[in-house]
Amino acid sequence: MKSMKYFALLVFVATFTLGAFAKGPNEGKFTLSDNVQLGSTELKAGDYKATWEGTGSDVQVKILKGKEVVATVPAKLEDKPSGQSSVSVGNANGTKSLVGIDFGGLHKGLVFDSTVTAQK
Repeated sequence: MKSMKYFALLVFVATFTLGAFAKGPNEGKFTLSDNVQLGSTELKAGDYKATWEGTGSDVQVKILKGKEVVATVPAKLEDKPSGQSSVSVGNANGTKSLVGIDFGGLHKGLVFDSTVTAQK
């Protein structure tokens, strides 16, 4: 009986711990191979995570480098049939800007408005 209680406790703790590390449906990771602009914020080449709140054409996106929020911008969330992950970059006036991010495994994509100013 005593071992059954410990087993049940162990299963509960393991389930809770794994849930804490699971990737949520409103976040995805991406890598930039070059420095790009997102609104008024320059994102250096490297690994990032995007998290968002909302749905459709009105989501608020936070871009994180490690645990630090480096930009917060509005975007449009789109459903994507493809399972391909990609980062779309535009080149206006000689400046590379982040246009969109497709998260293949999530079948979701974020599209950024180039006229919007990013905030930290």
